[in-house]
Amino acid sequence: MRAYCWSAKMILSVILALSICARTFAIADNDTPAKSLPGGYAPAEVGKDAKAAAEFAVHEQAKRDAIPLTLATIAKAEKQIVAGTNYRLLLIVERSGSQRKAKVVVFRDLNSHYSLTSWEWL
Repeated sequence: MRAYCWSAKMILSVILALSICARTFAIADNDTPAKSLPGGYAPAEVGKDAKAAAEFAVHEQAKRDAIPLTLATIAKAEKQIVAGTNYRLLLIVERSGSQRKAKVVVFRDLNSHYSLTSWEWL
């Protein structure tokens, strides 16, 4: 009887441990995006505001590099509301007949003036 009681407790312990592990992995593997933090970047619609920021970034970088650049597409857009708006964009840009990716940050102030904060070729 004692052996039965001990093995039943062991089986229940193993089942409990496995269910906790399964729940932990299910939470860790959740594909839903995390909610954005207040004041942080959040996904943005690729609408006219993001397109205007992207066009500005490409035009500004073309001037800086002194080479022709053309915006092909916006692969990803995020925005951060500050005293104005930061747009963090993943762009596909045409450069010398080939396409390259660039990660950029554009700031639009409260008067709708843009400035290119960063440009990184990927």
